[in-house]
Amino acid sequence: MQQFDTPPADHELLEMLRDDNITAFDVLFNRYWKSLFIAARTRLGDDEAAKDIVQNLLIDVWQKRGELQVNTSLEQFLFGAVKRKVLNHFRSEAIRQNAMENALSRINDIIYKEENLVSYFNLEKIVSEEVEDMPVNMKRAFLLRSDSYSVKEIAENLNLAEQTVSNNITEALKRLKRRLKVEYPDRYINCFVCLVILFTQS
Repeated sequence: MQQFDTPPADHELLEMLRDDNITAFDVLFNRYWKSLFIAARTRLGDDEAAKDIVQNLLIDVWQKRGELQVNTSLEQFLFGAVKRKVLNHFRSEAIRQNAMENALSRINDIIYKEENLVSYFNLEKIVSEEVEDMPVNMKRAFLLRSDSYSVKEIAENLNLAEQTVSNNITEALKRLKRRLKVEYPDRYINCFVCLVILFTQS
């Protein structure tokens, strides 16, 4: 691997990155990782989320090295990118939380329409636990579908094939059905019907 006699300046690093110089990327990583992590963690209050954001940012820099448009200093560019990723993280979390609340609210409405087949709070707990244990794309598909998104819209949002989205939703319902069968062995079918209604309402 190439070694530098003196550390290159930031503008030199950019040129080297555009020339696919992996050593330049290592220098950039070592130069900015810690300060970018601290900046992200300060805003998020979450070490793991901060690590993910900085790692993803630096991966983006390497993958898009040939098309990077840096109109400020490299340092300003990187810290600005961290701020944007933190904002996107908060937006994503807010959307996820809103979708979950809407899903549970709609389940609640259905249960009351079905003459209180089960306790809402018990079902809320079950759904929340099962959703949290789902793989990422399955969880996102479930929440978006329960928030009245069509399969096509979900596929576009998640950049997945429509069949993949349908498979994820089907598997999510199967997981919930298995859990309901354990929790409500005598009436799990009625509980499950509530969830199916949720997913077939427009």
